[in-house]
Amino acid sequence: MTLEDLIKNVNNYYNVDIRENSRQRDIVMARAAFYWLARNTTRFSMKVISEAVGRDHASVIHSLKNIDDWIRFDKVFNQRFENLKKLVFNEINDYTISAESMVYKYNSLLIENDILKNENKKLKNGVTN
Repeated sequence: MTLEDLIKNVNNYYNVDIRENSRQRDIVMARAAFYWLARNTTRFSMKVISEAVGRDHASVIHSLKNIDDWIRFDKVFNQRFENLKKLVFNEINDYTISAESMVYKYNSLLIENDILKNENKKLKNGVTN
């Protein structure tokens, strides 16, 4: 799942635009939900995640610290966030890839691995000679 997909899901679910430069509670909380989902469903850095919504990485850190309290003390947020997580995780699990596409990707990785091994050998030989 891409960050764009996550942004669309969060925006649609909370009916807000998390890219909007606003500190309104509903947008801040939706943005925190996005940060949590992005950190737990992708391998992107906090910098990349924050830039996807026009913020800096400190915003991600701050929101991730606060979201635990919101989950614990705000029952409405907790319920809506749990429903959003189910929606997103179901979407991730529904993602399928064709056998042909998987074979192509596998073969591409084998070729890339072979190229890297050869480059590594060349570098080792160059260092020892």
